[in-house]
Amino acid sequence: MISLSFITFLSIIYASCLLGTFCYKKFAIKYNIVSNINYRTLHEEPTPRGGGLVFGFVFILSIFFLYFQQHISHDLMLVFGVGSCFAGLIGYIDDIVSISPFKKLIFQFLLAFWVLTIFRVDLVGYSSLLNSWQYFLVASFLLVWLINAYNFIDGIDGMAISAAILIISTLVLTIYIVDDSRNSIELMLILLVLLASCIGFLFFNWPTASIFMGDSGSIFLGYCFGALIVYSTINDKISFFTWLIVFGYYLSDTTITTLIRIIIVKKWYGTHRSHAYQNLARVLKNHSIVTNGVIIYHLLWLL
Repeated sequence: MISLSFITFLSIIYASCLLGTFCYKKFAIKYNIVSNINYRTLHEEPTPRGGGLVFGFVFILSIFFLYFQQHISHDLMLVFGVGSCFAGLIGYIDDIVSISPFKKLIFQFLLAFWVLTIFRVDLVGYSSLLNSWQYFLVASFLLVWLINAYNFIDGIDGMAISAAILIISTLVLTIYIVDDSRNSIELMLILLVLLASCIGFLFFNWPTASIFMGDSGSIFLGYCFGALIVYSTINDKISFFTWLIVFGYYLSDTTITTLIRIIIVKKWYGTHRSHAYQNLARVLKNHSIVTNGVIIYHLLWLL
């Protein structure tokens, strides 16, 4: 399946992300697109943000290239090309001018509706308890939650990007071992392109990070993973339970923390640094130890 030309293609994606991030970092510093130090941050000096715009943009261009080369379907182009473009754009605007939580939630639901509509998810008959529209809303809520959950992961250096790389690598290996990869070519292409894009950004985001992905990266990745879950489950490529296992720690930390905040904090939806990994980073004063620790823990969990 993986030819020399495709390996070259992935190498170009990786190199483009490296070069693009390097150039964008200078741009962000020049125009003061930085994350300043405040009561909820864990970094010690102002750091450029919005770097997710670069690997998101490279991924989107790659998706359109694959589509025009007739390697992926029209529906996949609409979801991962057009949809992820809007996801990254919403995130980048939030990085610059800070969109209100309510407006951001509306945009996220629109993104969820887009995915479910394009993939023509037939929810009729999944259960006698809810009708199709109720299921559509439940599915939309879960997609919006995943987008936000992934946004919550991006709280210390290297956490969100290493999570993406680990999750994608696990899925690629799972498809290769369990399924005939020839029957999942389009899914494998998208996963490998996303993997190459993320690896290109890792160099700059690994502790101590010289640039943050920002919401442009975390919302983009959350959207992509949500769309991948919908596509792979409705086409029987990857089961929903496999996705739950693969997300493991990352989903459990964000979900449990949010539920606790809903119970004990009045404005639970506000920005904070209450996640377990953030508390560890604050106590240890070392992002690298925590990020590496979570990676090791997650690998043991997957085994």
